[in-house]
Amino acid sequence: MNIFSFILGSPIKAQRQAVTLLAEPSDKASLQHYYDTHLAPLAARYETKRVNSLKATRKRLSLSLVIVAGLALLALLGHSRGIMLFPLPLIGLLVLGFWSFEPTRQFTRQVQRDIYPIMFKYFGEDFIYNREIRLDMNRLTAAKVLPDYDKASFGDYIQGQYKGVDLVVNELTLTKDVRVDEWHGNKRRTVTRTETPFRGTVVELSSHKRFVGHTVVLKDRGGLANFLSDSHSGLQRVKLEDPLFEKEFDVFSTDQIEARYLLNTAFMERLQQLARYFDDDIQCAFFLNRLLLFLPNRRSRFQNRSIFDSANFSAEFSQLNREMKQLFAIIEVLKLNEHTGL
Repeated sequence: MNIFSFILGSPIKAQRQAVTLLAEPSDKASLQHYYDTHLAPLAARYETKRVNSLKATRKRLSLSLVIVAGLALLALLGHSRGIMLFPLPLIGLLVLGFWSFEPTRQFTRQVQRDIYPIMFKYFGEDFIYNREIRLDMNRLTAAKVLPDYDKASFGDYIQGQYKGVDLVVNELTLTKDVRVDEWHGNKRRTVTRTETPFRGTVVELSSHKRFVGHTVVLKDRGGLANFLSDSHSGLQRVKLEDPLFEKEFDVFSTDQIEARYLLNTAFMERLQQLARYFDDDIQCAFFLNRLLLFLPNRRSRFQNRSIFDSANFSAEFSQLNREMKQLFAIIEVLKLNEHTGL
């Protein structure tokens, strides 16, 4: 079923097919055992809730269509008498459309609130999942990696520990209103457009190597920008010995000696490896004794399946495992868990 067949009246039935998890062979047995123990017992109950939410939505849609049709008729009658009521059907459609799909939104929120925390416990009892907690935006801005923005919105928040390293993950979207000129024939008009300078994931990691300064590693901004500026928001450029690394990244710091200590040859190789792992879209900051990584991503890492798919949570659990293993790879590649340093 999809949105079109749903609107056209396709039967709403529970789906209780066999479950197959997708995972690496080394993970599959433990993942399946956890699923069978903690998630499978909930699947039948939530599948019933999913079906009921769809039925409630369809009833609301049917009622909404009747109301909108009545408003359209009222607008036509008003027009015949010289009364302008044409906005009524449009307003009714917008308001009632939002109201109609509230049962399915409630179901999605319930899954996020009740099921996702159980999924994350697979990675450790100390893991938490919450959409209300968020990183301190003032601290993220002070890290001097993020672009200019007007508004910040947060998504999934995950916190836990992996191999002795504290891990915090928070989805972040930044938007900015930009005024641009548009030409219509010989007339110029200034309009405001909303751009998205950053959408992705912020990862905050503890480190066994202490540092007191502030060092940022940015994607290379281009030859002209590099030529014109040896500073970045009060930080000074750090010259490193690896020409390949400097082709990919610009490094700025409050402490030249500490920056070279942090960005030793081994760490630079690991960061380059990690950048390739994330399609070269990675920037980071050593700030307030934490390593902050900014990973652009066009989609949410922890997406719910469509409301029209079975609520057995197998696809969500499989995807979550893939995403978390990718995040754990950051710790593995950068060797943050080793007390020998970065």
